[in-house]
Amino acid sequence: MIRHMSRSIAALIIASAIHASAGAARLHAQAATSLSTTRVPAGKRQLVGVVRNANGAAMEGVAVSIPGLQTRTDSRGNFELLTSEVDTVTISLRYVGFEPIEALLAARNRVWDTVLVQLEPSVTRLEKVNVEESRTRAAMGLRTFEERRARGIGQFITRADIVERGSSKLSDLMRTKRGVNVIRGKVRFVAYAGTKSTMCQPDIWLDGMRSQGMELDELLPSTIEAIELYANFSTIPIEFQPFGANTTPCGTIVVWSRIPNGKAK
Repeated sequence: MIRHMSRSIAALIIASAIHASAGAARLHAQAATSLSTTRVPAGKRQLVGVVRNANGAAMEGVAVSIPGLQTRTDSRGNFELLTSEVDTVTISLRYVGFEPIEALLAARNRVWDTVLVQLEPSVTRLEKVNVEESRTRAAMGLRTFEERRARGIGQFITRADIVERGSSKLSDLMRTKRGVNVIRGKVRFVAYAGTKSTMCQPDIWLDGMRSQGMELDELLPSTIEAIELYANFSTIPIEFQPFGANTTPCGTIVVWSRIPNGKAK
């Protein structure tokens, strides 16, 4: 059961019984099914689902999370989470280039409905650029990556560092970096206001474009060539500084995608 769905126009969630906010996109019922043979421990409930794109193809690597837990969809688009014996839970789904979605699920007779999700491409985040334009921006950024690295301002992660760590999550590479905290898979920087400090969500720039609200673990390590971290707002290069009334004085993470031939021309 879904009681409320945000950004409903961006994705389709189907469950066995639905109560959604007005204007929700095409919704219909489907009985709960089992997508996993995992034995459910006592005191836990199994939440399973499938994520597909608009063409009906399974989406692998989609970040699926509920408070305190996160997983990714497998090659068939399936995911599984074990919740406590609660009757409502908020589920979030994110994948780079697609609109994120968040919904409040409600259990039926102490059992979670099977969740089917259709993600839609993000027009706002991609700003209608095509793949070649994205590759061009990545190549240009990688050419200046070494220049910024040589200045010694900021912290830098290369493709070799990513391969050596061998982690399935980019957030794992952040755990040893200055001024960085990883809280339940979410990367946060320390911001100071006078003598007080607080955690803040850094901006993420993907291939030269600001991707506001993105979490680093939405990206797969296998697709990333290099990362730049500027934990202190004052150290952010001007080309990666956000402007505007809603700008939060936090740091920035700059991410560069891998180029098909592995080189920046």
